Amino acid sequence: MKKSNTPLAILWSAAGLSLLAGLILTINSLNRISRTLEILSKKTNDIRELTGMRTQANRYHSLLKATVQYPARPVPLETLVRTTLPAQPIRLLSTDITPSVSGWNVKKVSVEFNDIAGSDLGKLLDSGASANPPWTLIECTLFAAPTEGRVAKATLVFSTVERASTGN
Repeated sequence: MKKSNTPLAILWSAAGLSLLAGLILTINSLNRISRTLEILSKKTNDIRELTGMRTQANRYHSLLKATVQYPARPVPLETLVRTTLPAQPIRLLSTDITPSVSGWNVKKVSVEFNDIAGSDLGKLLDSGASANPPWTLIECTLFAAPTEGRVAKATLVFSTVERASTGN
């Protein structure tokens, strides 16, 4: 009796088709994985961006919260100087008010001191920084005096914020 090769051929054909189907599915899965990795990478970058935006928004909101608590007008710089350094004469050089963000102005005041102690300048800077809103030193010109620990002339420019006038 002669055995037929037909069942064996069918098995080999089925094995070949199974191998081909496996290869096709493997290639398809690899393509899907690379697309999925690309999508995950984009989403990771988006999350990093959103985290940075959230951090920036939190800083903005805390600054906004602090500025809302500011009075409409800052303590005048002359008053601050007279309170901090009552014996020190002050000469007001200029005042400049520039509109800033909605509802706020930046106020810059230039002052000049003659024969002032360096330690008094430090006291004035501390006093300005602790005002509400703070006065910030943005420019400083010092001329040396022949006396140790003193400045012959100091020209300082301070800056602060104030609410814009509503026209009432």
